[in-house]
Amino acid sequence: MAFLCAALLTGAAALAQDIGSPGVDNAPVGTRANYFRTPYRVGSFRHMDRIFPYHVVYRAGPVSEMPRADRQLGEVTYKWKGGGHTLDELLQATKTTGFLVIKDGKIVRESYFLGAGENSTFTSMSVAKSFTSTLVGCALADGRIQSLDDPITDYIPELKGSGYDGVPIKAILQMSSGVRFTERYEPGRYSDMDLMFERGMIDESSRLNDYLKSLPRLLPPGAKFAYKGSDTQALGWIVRHVTGESLADYLSDKIWQPAGMERDAFWSVDASGPDGMEAAFTCLNATLRDFGRFGLMFLNHGKWNGKQIVRSEWIEQATTPQSSQVRSSMLGKISPLGYGYQWWTFPDGAYAAEGIYFQFIYVDPKENLVIVKTSAFDRPWDAALEGQTYAAFHATATSLRHNPLPSD
Repeated sequence: MAFLCAALLTGAAALAQDIGSPGVDNAPVGTRANYFRTPYRVGSFRHMDRIFPYHVVYRAGPVSEMPRADRQLGEVTYKWKGGGHTLDELLQATKTTGFLVIKDGKIVRESYFLGAGENSTFTSMSVAKSFTSTLVGCALADGRIQSLDDPITDYIPELKGSGYDGVPIKAILQMSSGVRFTERYEPGRYSDMDLMFERGMIDESSRLNDYLKSLPRLLPPGAKFAYKGSDTQALGWIVRHVTGESLADYLSDKIWQPAGMERDAFWSVDASGPDGMEAAFTCLNATLRDFGRFGLMFLNHGKWNGKQIVRSEWIEQATTPQSSQVRSSMLGKISPLGYGYQWWTFPDGAYAAEGIYFQFIYVDPKENLVIVKTSAFDRPWDAALEGQTYAAFHATATSLRHNPLPSD
């Protein structure tokens, strides 16, 4: 990819201090109607528990420690459209709230901005999709799902007669269900995503899963990639149905506790109480380091904290395009990337969980690198800054490769 190849390290650039530091967490927190707007976005994105009901993802047992080998990476530079930029400039431009770089299993940079700190819980936006797909993999390993080729309606009969009737689970994992569902993040353009979230999460007039029943079929399953949160919500419904547990409880049992996460997380739901359904496509809230541990588990082929937590075969399949319609450059105008099972994939073997307002868990196996970025950007997305973000990540990897960490 051109923007990856263009990312260059300019040499022995002067090191800089972090562009921000933990401060008093006094940013105003909004309501369900305005939490994503200025001036509430920054505070709301780390206090979603004050806005929506939630289920707790409980931790337990010893915390899995991550050693440190601090590096000042702020002056790492990259090229973009003929101009030079620094990593810290990119972090500032995208209103970063937390930034974590883990190289060879060691934290080399951990920075917090705009009043955040190490105990802050950051919302994930669509980064949550990669957690939901991982729970599908766990349910498959547990024998709760027999095959990804099974139609979803074998497990969720309530979807018979809808666009999801007969759609294989694999196609849904690949955002290729063929169901008609619009998802736009443009001012003045109302979409199915707006309506589903408004009904299920804002005014609670109907449940998130119920919205799926009304969606019609547009294309044959597997014919074309089309990014849609409804597919992830359908995956969450399967996990809830076959396990008999909330997504939060299943995540706690299968990943949070075995991985030795250091703090409880919480997942926003569409109704208070045990019957509330998680917004499977968004709003999992966790600390920066715990997001990093999830990335490290994937980097280590599903093994972390001395345990095989997720099958290595699932990690390989989930982070590699499995069908022609999701290969790199086949996704249309939406992205030059490829797509796995709710993970974005890069031609060089890296992959990422991504969310609007610039949330990332970026994993580069060749560089033995994990980068986590949480943000409160002014707009849901910006294609130019997306390219710059990948360029900055690549330049960070290059810098660390040219200046290796001392061996233990």
